[in-house]
Amino acid sequence: PGQGLSALARGRKTVTATASTADKLDWLKSIPSGATHVVNYKTQNFAEEVKKMTNGNGVDVIIDFVGQSHWQKNIDALARDGRMTMLGLLSGGKVDSFNLGPLLYKRLRIEGSTLRSRSPEYTADLIASVVDAGKSPCYGSPRMGGEARSTAHDLFWCVAANTIRQM
Repeated sequence: PGQGLSALARGRKTVTATASTADKLDWLKSIPSGATHVVNYKTQNFAEEVKKMTNGNGVDVIIDFVGQSHWQKNIDALARDGRMTMLGLLSGGKVDSFNLGPLLYKRLRIEGSTLRSRSPEYTADLIASVVDAGKSPCYGSPRMGGEARSTAHDLFWCVAANTIRQM
């Protein structure tokens, strides 16, 4: 899912993606519409690297699937008026201690979303809207013989296929 989101975000000037291995990072940068910057979250401090890349400003948007273990670094990495959407809680959903100050000072917006709590009708409508979106310069997987451009339907399929494979 993160690979697809990284590609969709390329309408922005820069896209920073995280992964845990050099191979994954290299691949994310090699995707024609992939990340412009990468960080190994196991060997580097994501927030510190983002600050270096953005001249101390931070990033505008974070899409997080991990939750608890990335919470503080995500907050630190967000720019003023930044927003974070949480789509998963792979490391857990409880943050033991958190200073609420940065939420106010940086005017951060944090939201959560999941399809699991949605009705089958909502999910079907979402799939239909992605299919109807038509061509999108978003995603192509070199590992699967993909091209630099693909349909939004193909993107959704790749994201769904990755999720299904993980399950």
